[in-house]
Amino acid sequence: MRIASSISATASVATFYLAWFKKTTETRAVPEKMSSSTKSLYKLLHRHVYLVEEPKPTFAFKIFTDILKNRCFDCENDNSFTCESLDCSACKLPCPCRECSKHQSRPQGLIVSRQYPREIRASHFLQTTPILWLSTVSGKDYMDPAKLNMLTDYIVNFLERSQNGVVLVDGLEYLVTSNDFQRVLKAVDRWTESAMTSNSRLIVSADPRAFELKELALLERNREVVRPDAREAWKIIPEKI
Repeated sequence: MRIASSISATASVATFYLAWFKKTTETRAVPEKMSSSTKSLYKLLHRHVYLVEEPKPTFAFKIFTDILKNRCFDCENDNSFTCESLDCSACKLPCPCRECSKHQSRPQGLIVSRQYPREIRASHFLQTTPILWLSTVSGKDYMDPAKLNMLTDYIVNFLERSQNGVVLVDGLEYLVTSNDFQRVLKAVDRWTESAMTSNSRLIVSADPRAFELKELALLERNREVVRPDAREAWKIIPEKI
């Protein structure tokens, strides 16, 4: 009897996980409203991963919102214009961005952060971008940092399903406190592989003071290192428009 109850409980947990996993993979990110007809200030290449080393994720959010709210850096249509629509799929008006031959959609974003989602939306004027909050508090769009495999599934599925994706992960230090460094490094490597094999970009913000030199060197491997306080322009970002 106890064995049957145990099997039933395990099946219930498995059913719950499968339902949650299906829900996350079916989530469709809606591009942010384009607030400027100018091109993005910074050129972040698709299939590249950028490690932004800074005490707080100020610059990481700057380049992330720059990508979402402006024209693509490689836009070939100078007639692109700002639009009030929040869902391009429901709009029937002619749109230069829809005629783009390089990308199937405007940039679609995802944020994974230790910061509270409402504060992020208010500070950066984001309306439609999904935000996953790293927190032990249970709730919708909250993610327990100890459940690193579930977080990786979420990020990887977004990268694979989005057509012109950009993911910002802030809170790497917090993940290390709930997991050992090697587990976190393995997860970051998995995100990196997914970004490199999809039409997306990944931005990871990390405070270099929170890591040992050897750990920081492992994080920098196979990723573009961005240092906002560097004097040389080429060290700030690989290429600026």
